[in-house]
Amino acid sequence: MANVHVFKQNYRTISGDMSTELGAEDSIADAVQTPTFANMANYDLVRGAAQVSNVVATHVITLQMYEATAANGAGSAALTGFTDTYTSTQLTDIDLLECQVRGEDLSAGYQYVGARITTDDDDGDEVGTVWLVEGRARYKQATMSA
Repeated sequence: MANVHVFKQNYRTISGDMSTELGAEDSIADAVQTPTFANMANYDLVRGAAQVSNVVATHVITLQMYEATAANGAGSAALTGFTDTYTSTQLTDIDLLECQVRGEDLSAGYQYVGARITTDDDDGDEVGTVWLVEGRARYKQATMSA
């Protein structure tokens, strides 16, 4: 574990993308995904979080964690069992979804973790954003690398 000299060296946030028209997801172009995948070589765990609003009643928002072979998400595959879902019960709801992945949860050959949110609402009315928080830095050095 790294020494805690600066909080942001032990817990690093990767800001995600934001959509004001999250719609029916049948390709990555329709989802909101973190632009960079966290490198698990430097951190023990990563927490994916998503905030959504304007979710129409009965529609479902899903936060899914992904493992990848590169920081840009290349070779990404869904991590089975690492999801959080939210079903709206009101005309317009707001919710926060969260999921955590540890380094040992990754499959052989994968080193990076990202997050993506999707909805089953094809009207594209939801507002959503997603981000990652890398935690428990593994190495003791002055400044942690990305």
